[in-house]
Amino acid sequence: MKSADTSLHHYIFPNIHEDGWKFISCMVVISLFLAILCFPLGCVSFLVAVWCFYSFRDPVRVTPVLSGAVIAPIDGIIISITKEKGPDVLNLQNKKFTRVCIYSSAFDSHVIRSPIKSQIKSLFYDRGKMFSRSRTKDDIYNEKLSLALRNSEGFDFALQQTTVFCSKRILSNIKINEETITGQKIGFLRFGGYIDLYLPEKTQPQVCVGQKMVAGETIMADIKSDAPRIEGEIR
Repeated sequence: MKSADTSLHHYIFPNIHEDGWKFISCMVVISLFLAILCFPLGCVSFLVAVWCFYSFRDPVRVTPVLSGAVIAPIDGIIISITKEKGPDVLNLQNKKFTRVCIYSSAFDSHVIRSPIKSQIKSLFYDRGKMFSRSRTKDDIYNEKLSLALRNSEGFDFALQQTTVFCSKRILSNIKINEETITGQKIGFLRFGGYIDLYLPEKTQPQVCVGQKMVAGETIMADIKSDAPRIEGEIR
């Protein structure tokens, strides 16, 4: 493995996802135009352009090579862990899962990564409405992309991406029957949203509500371990 890049240049000018350049370029042009009309307004717009730049960062991650490890699919904070049935749209409603919901804010990195080495068994995309006034994650008008995954040992997982307020934000470059490796980039969730990771019922999460996830690095569970679910406390 190559040594980590700790240079100042790496933090100021991170790798940028290819989809981001059209948004960044547009914001820079708008900032220049507004600066000509009203300099203070142009400065505010430039700060938005800087935020847009960092919103599309595509950082290098070091994924643990551990058989059975389930890795965080996106940067964000865990907001809930519940026992639920699988998504109906993936025909997993007859199976029980542990659903771990991660909220990825507008300031996180939004690259989606495969949580485990697996095969894409099915997918369902709902484009939703262009604009939704609801902040509720489970609103039927939200844009969603649901994936059913199965690893080599026959364990079923599900990954559901959800946006709020507006659609056209989910990018995906995977297909049914495609095989992925743990930590592999499989999409992008523009400007953040929610990710639901459905773990097999008997797989206990090794993370807790409020914990910060690092996509491609944080181990969320181990399907080969019988360790009990952990609890956390604020310190």
